[in-house]
Amino acid sequence: MIRTELALLIWLLAMPSIALAHGGVVEDDDICVIKVNYLRAHFKIYQPRVSGHEQFCEDLPAAAESVFVMEYMHDALQTMPIDFRIIRDVTGKGRFARMEHVAAIEDLDAVTVFYKNAMQEPDVYRVSHTFAEEGDFIGIVSARHPETGAVYAAVFPFEVGFTGWGYWPVLIALLVLVQVNYLIMSGRLRRWFGKSAPALLLLSAAALHLPQVALASEFVVTYSTPDGPPEINRMHSWILHVETDQGEPVEGAKIEVDGGMPAHDHGLPTKPRVTEDLGGGDYRLDGVRFHMSGHWEMVITIRNDDAEETVVVFLTL
Repeated sequence: MIRTELALLIWLLAMPSIALAHGGVVEDDDICVIKVNYLRAHFKIYQPRVSGHEQFCEDLPAAAESVFVMEYMHDALQTMPIDFRIIRDVTGKGRFARMEHVAAIEDLDAVTVFYKNAMQEPDVYRVSHTFAEEGDFIGIVSARHPETGAVYAAVFPFEVGFTGWGYWPVLIALLVLVQVNYLIMSGRLRRWFGKSAPALLLLSAAALHLPQVALASEFVVTYSTPDGPPEINRMHSWILHVETDQGEPVEGAKIEVDGGMPAHDHGLPTKPRVTEDLGGGDYRLDGVRFHMSGHWEMVITIRNDDAEETVVVFLTL
């Protein structure tokens, strides 16, 4: 049966009547959505035994029972037989794995960890699978049009459990070296050692990349979270404090915030923005949310009459 499915995948690539999506699950207005060509469905994953009612878009924190749920946004999906497959990611493409990479796998049976035969499900499609081990996987969803026979398919690479630090230690070390080299060459290091103890603490925080401090050539940015420490899938606010490298508050600045998870090749699930200038170099940032654990970057661009600069805050949740 599995080899027949492999032939079907190759046929999907060859036939012009087939529409292949690039795949993946995306954030749309803070809701996880899977796109199967023009067909869309709300997509969420639960791990009830380890995470209760917490919802995940793709990556899962542990190898455990996992419930995949699709709530149709297009009524057409109610009339289409849908099948669902999970394979170990042996493509070597990671987050960039697509259907053509899956079709190139010689023995799909050997890498399949779960498969549910095509069937029609009204309103909500639900499958459950218990992962026996952590690692990188690819989910494959396909739906066949009952009249035209066209098959619409999507893939979504995802990770189960924390499988390693990857290149982050090297990247952080390089960023620290670049920052320290700049401070030495610009003479700021010498000036900072001549200043008060708080300035020395800021320098130490920059070298260690503690999450509450970010340094650049012109600005020092610190933040606090009045709603408590950031939690997964909880909207919260930040208070940004911006100073010059001489310790003077930066007032009346225009601040834009972006970011994401570079290791997972996606941005923030929301669009945080500064909603209030509190004075004294303080700015209220609303709409911050992180939807999965891991390494995040908050990219903060600051503009005033004297300078424009971007600083990066690193977080691990």
